[in-house]
Amino acid sequence: MGISERKEREKSELRELILLKAKEILSKEGQDQLSIRKIATAAEYSPATIYLYFKDKDEILFSLMEMGFTLMGKFLMEAISEPDPVKRIAAIGRGYVRFGIDNPDWYELMFNSEKPMNHLERCKEVWGQGLSLFELLVSTCQEVIESKRTKADNPHIMALQLWSNVHGLVSLVQSQRLDIIEQAHPDHLVAATLDHIMNCIFIHE
Repeated sequence: MGISERKEREKSELRELILLKAKEILSKEGQDQLSIRKIATAAEYSPATIYLYFKDKDEILFSLMEMGFTLMGKFLMEAISEPDPVKRIAAIGRGYVRFGIDNPDWYELMFNSEKPMNHLERCKEVWGQGLSLFELLVSTCQEVIESKRTKADNPHIMALQLWSNVHGLVSLVQSQRLDIIEQAHPDHLVAATLDHIMNCIFIHE
């Protein structure tokens, strides 16, 4: 390995270390307590070193958000390979909800925090992996519409409706609101609700 390659690897490793330390602070103390100084202390580097890799805290949170979407992608791998578009949407919904329930701290950062989006707006960047996942849902909705297995006719609105449904379910579980709706396990209520959504929107063969 050459000197330049070794330096690039070291830079990549330090950047990853910064993000991992930021994630640890985020999980233990929350976003309001996250600061460049705390991250620097945890990583055992100076704040000036952190600024060599990230403009500010919002960019760190944005980078963590992208890491979260990479993790979510693992929950959706099986769904993405499903050839039937209606079954694919059902599997995407189940994977999304499972990810959100199992990873509340990642989910909060990815879908409920304004700070990563502040970075997007200020730096005119693209909401990379998050947008890619939404576009996957849109294209799948388009397949369903073309196969005439739904009464919907706008894939973007259909995708937004589906996203709203699963996001609402995750939020209800995380806030423990489902516990007061019915004396049943949240997983049962979520599964039954997802099935009901599918039955209401799609024409099954």
